[in-house]
Amino acid sequence: MSTQVSEQARAAVHELAGDCLQCFQCGQCRGACPNGFDLDQGPRRVVRLILSEDVEKLLACEDVWRCSECRACSDVCPMEVDVAGMMAAVRELQVTFGGVRCPERRAAAIATKRLSRKGSIDNMLFGTAMASRGFVPKDLLATAAMGYKMASGKVRRSPRLGAKDAVEPKPFYVGCALQQDKSALQATARVIRELGFPLAEMKGAGCCGHATRGKIAAKAESEETVLTACPACDHGLHESEIETVPVWEALVEHARREERKLSAKAPRFVPYVGCLSDRDTALASLAEAAELAGAEMVSSYPSLHAGCCGALGGMYRGASEAVHKLVVFAQEEAAPIVTPCLLCRDNVHSAGRKQGVHVYFWPEFFQVATAAETTADGEADD
Repeated sequence: MSTQVSEQARAAVHELAGDCLQCFQCGQCRGACPNGFDLDQGPRRVVRLILSEDVEKLLACEDVWRCSECRACSDVCPMEVDVAGMMAAVRELQVTFGGVRCPERRAAAIATKRLSRKGSIDNMLFGTAMASRGFVPKDLLATAAMGYKMASGKVRRSPRLGAKDAVEPKPFYVGCALQQDKSALQATARVIRELGFPLAEMKGAGCCGHATRGKIAAKAESEETVLTACPACDHGLHESEIETVPVWEALVEHARREERKLSAKAPRFVPYVGCLSDRDTALASLAEAAELAGAEMVSSYPSLHAGCCGALGGMYRGASEAVHKLVVFAQEEAAPIVTPCLLCRDNVHSAGRKQGVHVYFWPEFFQVATAAETTADGEADD
């Protein structure tokens, strides 16, 4: 660093240090972090570096870019330090004064540039831009398969969502990822229609902005509660003060209320809700879906099912350690993995393919039971 830049950076870090003086390094932020297995230093160490005003190490810290902004660290801090805010502030320091070159940082920069010009991210163009800058996905086979799905999806007609004659459909925010995976979108539309659930896709809604690390706000407006199919979209919309409910939770509640049964692809499964979901609520919803489908949800310690999949760069730096542990558990249990997040599905699938572990997006695994299946279940209960 030049002397002038160094002085400016040190002044910025000194100001940050004043906002976390009460930190006594208890480590609860590190324990709560769903990305903890993959961090060299973690949120506790980042705050410690701020307190010691070690500018050089802060500017060389990749961990701040592997933070998924779930805010678990800030939520558990007994001294009310905004740890997630500190991680974000160090990212800004690196943008201003130079810093690490990692896939997560590059992904955020590309997303910000593209969303400043367009309403949504084209994942094929995004991947090409990453590769042109030297970041090639670790799993080329999975990347090629995803590219083929996206390319073929562009020529297919989008499926109709919701009940045909719904009087007051609820707004549904589809998001970038689901729009570009037509098979996943069709599976989602099918279960919504078959449950007779009134939904209407929000017109003109663009990307939630989460991939930009807060640089771009969600391109959506609503005074109503919006249903979403992606935890990252939940996060992005909340930043824009839009209330959301995961569509999977709403579907399970609707099925329970209407006394409808679900069917499952397999008799048992391992749940995975990712790091941006409300862990307890999402796991409880999956358990209720399992009950409606007569399937067994096989789980271990809670954080195993809510670690970070590395979606902010995992395809480029390989599977996260959290996902590796999840795949090993699923392999030992001889059960597929089910997740309510499409980004998580793709990253976990990439990690688990060699082990032969199947990974399903929620509507690929859970479907609406037919009359024959419901009758058979009733006879079995009798």
